[in-house]
Amino acid sequence: LPPHIRKRRSMRISHTLTITLVLASLLLVIHADVYLHNPRGSNNRCRETNANRQNEDRLFDSENNAKGGYAAGPALTYYEDSLLHIEWTSQHGCGIGHTKVDCEIVLQYMCHPKIRDGLVTGTVTEETMNDMELDDETGEQAYTYGMHEPFTYWDKCNQRDRNGGLWIADQNRRNDRGARVTRQDNANAPDGFECGEERDYYPYWHPTPWRDIAVLTADANRCDYFKSESQNVKSKNECSLPKYNNAKECRDNDGEWKSVSGWGVPAPECIVNGFSRDNHLGNTKTGYTNSYGWVIPPLSQLNSDEIDSSGDTATCVFRIRYNISTADVDGWRHVDRNADMLDSDYNGEQSPVRQNPVVPYGSIEGQERHLRLAINTAQFGRTFQDRSHMFKISKRPDGIAAGHRLFNLNVRGKRGNIVQVYPAVEYDFVPNDLRINAGDYVHFQWTGSDFNPQGNDGEGTNGSDRSNVVQITNSRDNIPTPLSDQNLFSPAKALWMAHINQYDGKNCKTVDEQNCCYTEILEETEVSPSPLTPRWLHFDLFR
Repeated sequence: LPPHIRKRRSMRISHTLTITLVLASLLLVIHADVYLHNPRGSNNRCRETNANRQNEDRLFDSENNAKGGYAAGPALTYYEDSLLHIEWTSQHGCGIGHTKVDCEIVLQYMCHPKIRDGLVTGTVTEETMNDMELDDETGEQAYTYGMHEPFTYWDKCNQRDRNGGLWIADQNRRNDRGARVTRQDNANAPDGFECGEERDYYPYWHPTPWRDIAVLTADANRCDYFKSESQNVKSKNECSLPKYNNAKECRDNDGEWKSVSGWGVPAPECIVNGFSRDNHLGNTKTGYTNSYGWVIPPLSQLNSDEIDSSGDTATCVFRIRYNISTADVDGWRHVDRNADMLDSDYNGEQSPVRQNPVVPYGSIEGQERHLRLAINTAQFGRTFQDRSHMFKISKRPDGIAAGHRLFNLNVRGKRGNIVQVYPAVEYDFVPNDLRINAGDYVHFQWTGSDFNPQGNDGEGTNGSDRSNVVQITNSRDNIPTPLSDQNLFSPAKALWMAHINQYDGKNCKTVDEQNCCYTEILEETEVSPSPLTPRWLHFDLFR
């Protein structure tokens, strides 16, 4: 690309962390991960019941450990202008003042009617994207293959020349797979209909289907840059001839360099990220998981092609990206201190890091000593991500005005003990501590799956997720408050929530009795959940 285009097009926050630990002459490379816990992150899982996901390329490239993620369950619905508590864990730390890493967390969402989880673990293609079959779980026809980004978006990316002005260190990268190829990924296989270049670089310079929610940064001085470059507020360009990635080549080949308007919504929120330590998929200094409160956007902010045919809902997916680096790769110097950008001028011999280099380590008695470092330059400056399963955004129910606050109360986690589910988590409510005022509304809902790993600890049928809610007197209690003393729900609703709508709460007296709940059987007999037990629970709004 011409120098002025190359410099502009090399915008990046796609960083990584590869920590080298020196013990004698041994160096270890450790890779970071990010896992979404609410809404439930898939990490590319579908309905497989084994401990590891089966296809790392099913919908997107996560770069995460294969053991992470939650199996697909029935989709949840969030009402517009309600507050959703997002939770995640990131392995190698983040936050202002961190002495070891530099990172950003980028939160986005996308809506269009053909987003779906799919029924199988295979990767969608142009030939299979409209295939349908009977879903044994629902008894209805459903799309066979999962899909997030639309094919037309991927097709443009696949045809478009990759950005030759980007820093790729000393990596050799293919030029026959379009903008799917990056320094981090040579695009040996498609990752659903994801565009690799867009995935690794933010803000991206061509149009994307993703809308920005927030950027959590290690340096608040970068916020003006993030906000002004977001597609929420800024038009992005592309060529009518998808091959060309810049205006000059586009016009020289009789193409039209087109401007695609931004989304026309407010710029993403940009705030300083809370501190979390490295080498630790755990809580922050607050004692709670990394989190962000997302106000679900109104349907009026979406374009007509992003809304379902009913006009009352939109089918969407949420994405979190974890962009991380060490000081060895100073990818922010052009923003932080107006220095030269780390771009293609620093490829090859000029790269600040080299593949598995031998470096001088000093001398002993006049003899030079060296160390060989285990460095993979494809992983210095790196992006990790996780995505939710599909969900719905819906108009508010009649009678609930926009001025009323509405909170989502969900369940995170999967069946099993902490060792079995890690790097996922065990069950808990999200948010864990919800403080509300008189007149506020709470939307109780959660989902689960019958496709958890077989043999994981838990009650009832192997592999099943089931969650209920009962009132207790204080958070240290485990025994429910008697119905006569409860004040959260009416007795009928309390029974419904406790028994998750099984047989209207009717209890069996013997193991032979039918159409009832086995909660008062007279002998120690393990009984599996009824087939009527819902994996998904939606409770009317509670005020």
